[in-house]
Amino acid sequence: MKRDLNLIAAGLAISTAGDAAALVALLLRLQPHGSGWVAALLAAELIPYVVLAPLTGRVVDRFETRSVLLVALAGQAVLCVPLALVSALWATVLLFAGITALSAFVRPATSALVPAITGEEQAQRGYARLATGTSLGWIAGPAAGGLLTGAFGATAAILADAATFALLTVACAAIRARRHPAPPDPDGPTARGGLRLILGDRIMRTALLGSAIAVASGVVDNVAAPFRFVGQLGAGDSGYGLYLTLWGVGALLAAQVVARVRLSDAVLIALGNLLIGAGIAGIGLAPTLVLAFGASLIGGFGNGVVNVAQNALISTRTPPAQHGRAFAASGALIQTAIGVGTAAASPLVTLLHADGAMIVAGVLTGITALVTLILSRSTS
Repeated sequence: MKRDLNLIAAGLAISTAGDAAALVALLLRLQPHGSGWVAALLAAELIPYVVLAPLTGRVVDRFETRSVLLVALAGQAVLCVPLALVSALWATVLLFAGITALSAFVRPATSALVPAITGEEQAQRGYARLATGTSLGWIAGPAAGGLLTGAFGATAAILADAATFALLTVACAAIRARRHPAPPDPDGPTARGGLRLILGDRIMRTALLGSAIAVASGVVDNVAAPFRFVGQLGAGDSGYGLYLTLWGVGALLAAQVVARVRLSDAVLIALGNLLIGAGIAGIGLAPTLVLAFGASLIGGFGNGVVNVAQNALISTRTPPAQHGRAFAASGALIQTAIGVGTAAASPLVTLLHADGAMIVAGVLTGITALVTLILSRSTS
């Protein structure tokens, strides 16, 4: 068990760092050509998860899970090569959408495989281990992307991402655990779609819908934070990078402690979102850069709690044969919330300025989390 988890966690740390580095490189490549191309790239990062969720969930549940992972990861490594070499903007966006489409298979497959490695009783600890790897990747990746792109150009950063996908493929090939599909039963409960699984369970419905609303509110931070740190707090580009790093450090710390907390996963999700709201509002309210950095740690810690608890909740509230569909549907739900919140962020920042937008976003996130916490405690 420990060996397989360590393989996946190490592979995720490397691959996530590569993904973050490649995204930075692609944004820097497209930024001189206008905000429309940047928006198209960000849309290509979100839309495949939503559109493909019904398909990806069924594929993960229908076929042996490690095999799905290997095919998708190898495909991502292959697509990264032409992505690094093309110059046409439309081809860049299209290839990036293809990589994201394969990632829409990787995420639910990885999440569904964890209980097969750990057993259902230890799944939360397994998700915490994977969250550790992912957090390490997000801490190192953006800085690596900026350095690689600055020193060698975007092509080098994207080719490095191809290498990380190849490494993760090798790591997954060495996994001994297997998650085999259950026999198909067209009239049985496994025929239900992932969204119906989530909405049909009162605890998951309350926790995950509440979390999606909190995400839609809090994601304003992604748009407002550069203006807040650079324009208002005078942090400069390095200070903004430190904010991203501290958010990742907070998530990393959360992954070490969340499995030791004796609270239900639904309650942990609500508490995590409450901390995210406090962190975002704290950044908006902070009179000094040091306090804003402290608020970033709080928000990142909450983010880490939510990431682990959401996976554990889905794992424990759905039968193993339905995990692929449930994880794919929850991913689509969160990605939709991110898209909605991001669309609302720009006019909100224009209207309220960066600090006001972050205060409003944090307060709305916190209120949503409190309501969800009350409802979660009454339904658990």
